Amino acid sequence: MPNVAIIGLGQFGQCVLESFARRRFGVIVIDQDEAKVQYARDLATKAIKADALNADLLKEIIPDGLECAVVDMGDEMERSILVTNYLYKLRVPKIIVEAVNAAHAEILTIVGATKIIFPEKEAAERLTGWLAGRGALDYFPVRESFSIVEIPVPKSWVGKPLADLDLRRKHRINVIATRKAAVPGADEQWKLTAPQREFERDDIVLLAGEAKDVDRLQA
Repeated sequence: MPNVAIIGLGQFGQCVLESFARRRFGVIVIDQDEAKVQYARDLATKAIKADALNADLLKEIIPDGLECAVVDMGDEMERSILVTNYLYKLRVPKIIVEAVNAAHAEILTIVGATKIIFPEKEAAERLTGWLAGRGALDYFPVRESFSIVEIPVPKSWVGKPLADLDLRRKHRINVIATRKAAVPGADEQWKLTAPQREFERDDIVLLAGEAKDVDRLQA
């Protein structure tokens, strides 16, 4: 049973489909472009050539109990607004929509979207955060001033347990998890960090906090 529907296979929709396929999610894809539907058939549970603007047809296609719908109509703002509203009326609990601009995003929220995506903007935020991160291995912006960052363990932490560092009070950051530095052919295994575990030189840590506090830690 598909638990996600992707309606429209623009660049964003295709990336979402490929990511869900790697995780073996049940996905139903709807697009009116035959070539895109053919591409999706190797990755999706079901791929259907249909015009999502046909509300009655969409009602027949969308399975009962669908958890989430992702809408990517490219720059066709009117189509994405209408499809979003149809999904809202079908009581799909999570409706994620790619927006073209702020005005488009505002209308999408009004007609039922639960999350708005600006792929290019979010990719740029992640890239600039990583570039500005002074050695950050990866960077995940959560809000404009709050981020999750993956960094090699600071040298001053090595040999000290998490509890003794008192990072939340002293630096206003939290350690989410720890893993060992990647070894060729080995999987990255994140683990929650016990308060008494001493940090080791080959640790990689995942931190959460306000961007300025994370940056200060790496300075």
